[in-house]
Amino acid sequence: MTLEARFRELGIAFGIPESARWSVLPGGHINATRRAQWAGGDVLLQRVNPAVFPNPEIPCRNGARVLAHLAGKGFPVPQAVPAQEGAAWLKEDDGCWRAFTFLGTHGGAERTPERAPEAGRALGALLAALEDFPAHQLAPALPGYHALDHHRACFAAHEEAERALGPEAWAQHRELEAALGADPLSGPTRVIHGDTKLANVLLPLAPGLAPVVVDFDTVLPGTLAMDFGDFLRSVASPKEQREAEAAGILLPRLSAAGAAFLEPLGPLSEECLPALARAPAAMAWMLAQRFLTDHLEGDRYFAVATRGGNLQRGLATLALAHRLLALAPALTEALARP
Repeated sequence: MTLEARFRELGIAFGIPESARWSVLPGGHINATRRAQWAGGDVLLQRVNPAVFPNPEIPCRNGARVLAHLAGKGFPVPQAVPAQEGAAWLKEDDGCWRAFTFLGTHGGAERTPERAPEAGRALGALLAALEDFPAHQLAPALPGYHALDHHRACFAAHEEAERALGPEAWAQHRELEAALGADPLSGPTRVIHGDTKLANVLLPLAPGLAPVVVDFDTVLPGTLAMDFGDFLRSVASPKEQREAEAAGILLPRLSAAGAAFLEPLGPLSEECLPALARAPAAMAWMLAQRFLTDHLEGDRYFAVATRGGNLQRGLATLALAHRLLALAPALTEALARP
């Protein structure tokens, strides 16, 4: 049975009629997601990828617990669509299936990078709302997911890594390794979102609505530096970096987005700001190594349209990490301003 046929078959279990119009939801490298529309509904149906998540029920369970916690505080969250007999997800041989109401009133923040401060403020508020979430209720969905030393070791284990990168990129990699040190993402442990890219914040398309943070597959005990760094890495992703630098607005954009992220978390000591300002470079460097390792291992994790896609992603993200490291001192100063 084809994947599209499976979506139609499983859709019935979530109340989606056979007459629904199906379309592929663009974006996302991991899970398969389709949108089903009909006269009485608009739903996203998703299969959690069992080739990526060793136990696909874990991200479903973690996400459901966190969403219930946030909803109990009145925090805007995605609206889950239950399956038969009220089940939050269905465990099948080909993965776990779940559904959410499609938010036609919102759009991904990556489409409007000038609104990054709105997305940052929503993510900071999310972390504040999770401060009292019991971390022991979360099981590891992806062991080693945000462990920089793990991803560094996986990449370094490939003898062909230096040749794949080429002299210039390899030099950038070694410079980042020396500058960032052994543990640039350390800090007090707290529950974090784990994937704070712009695309995971849906911004309202009209006044009077609040942003909605989505994709809780990788919620985990981590550090503020991880979520903060990943968010600013996303704000300065390679395409946006080129456009923003051409216009001379990359640092102001990062500064505004970073300040908005930190605002809901209350005042921070100036001593922690240099580490936070280096966190975007550290997260970009880690992501670059994940892309490059996946390329060297045959593209098993991140989906690609053609062979070499993860190599190009890795090289672009490595160059971004190098640029973000250079901006860290100026970002520290900007974050320290009232």
